[in-house]
Amino acid sequence: MRAMLLTAVFSVNLLGASEMNVAICNLGGVNESVVSQAKSETGLVYGSADVRINWYTCEQFPARMPTDGAPWFVIRLRNDKPPRTVGPSSLDVMGKAFVEHNGGYMADAYWQAIALNSAQHEADGGVLLGFVMAHELGHLLLGAGHTPDGIMQAAWGQKQMDALRQRWLKFSEDCAERLGVALGARTASGR
Repeated sequence: MRAMLLTAVFSVNLLGASEMNVAICNLGGVNESVVSQAKSETGLVYGSADVRINWYTCEQFPARMPTDGAPWFVIRLRNDKPPRTVGPSSLDVMGKAFVEHNGGYMADAYWQAIALNSAQHEADGGVLLGFVMAHELGHLLLGAGHTPDGIMQAAWGQKQMDALRQRWLKFSEDCAERLGVALGARTASGR
């Protein structure tokens, strides 16, 4: 079994980009042009880590998780307040990934907090939403921890907002490698 898993992980990475399926559930009525921009930004972040995202609507999310092919994830766009706040620049205010010990498949992005944060930093809300989605999807694959740099930082201040504007905020090299391994393992296990 371990040899089969390692073969699948390495074959996914050797053949090029890994893939993942992401369904967006726009529960908060976020403007579709903002959602489209956010998906584009998220795709760019993951593209830099050699991961391709196939986008779907909430209605296209499979009733039963397929046991073959790229793994599925859900991002719910909400317009209500997040379940808790720890500070205005914390990503816990803007998004939440529902992570178990070995990852997860669903995350929330809180448009109200994202719009407020983008206004405070004179940033584009669609761009920030895209980076929040990328961060939360990262948790679904990498787990609950944060890194000292890159997109998986715990809090984003002016420095990170400036990096967002320049499209410099990406996965660290270590995180990018771990993403590929996590996606390969999920693809191989049908999870």
